[in-house]
Amino acid sequence: MSLNNLISRFIFLVVLLLFVSGGFVVAQADPITVQARLVLGTSKEQKGKTEVSDTIRKRLAKVFKWMKYYELRSRQLSIGDGATKTAKLSKTSKIEVSNRKKGRIAVSLFSEGKMLVQKSQTLKPGSYMVLAGGSGTDSAWFIVLSKNE
Repeated sequence: MSLNNLISRFIFLVVLLLFVSGGFVVAQADPITVQARLVLGTSKEQKGKTEVSDTIRKRLAKVFKWMKYYELRSRQLSIGDGATKTAKLSKTSKIEVSNRKKGRIAVSLFSEGKMLVQKSQTLKPGSYMVLAGGSGTDSAWFIVLSKNE
């Protein structure tokens, strides 16, 4: 084998390794930012409480009966690829949000230490994931998650 042939093969291998390793870097997802909101749905006016945005209200009103929707608490979570973050939304409830690949998140909702529900969904900017909670005769609560752009 000639020296030129060896050098050509070596250069080819180096270029191939750089290309392949660069592909792995590109394949890793960026961290996502998820907004988690604790929302109260009710037909009664709640003085001093902040109403949710029109977009969220319209989304919830398509499915649920309540006339008013109030944001009780909001948490923003920045979650790395393959990582899980926890957010406490009330004295008794918390969520665990996992960043799966390609914009897919998995959410576990806990109340008083017990898991109530698990849900997994691809979350795109402008879309919502809604987890419905305890419903009484005059109110219900929801966890509304959205992905920031």
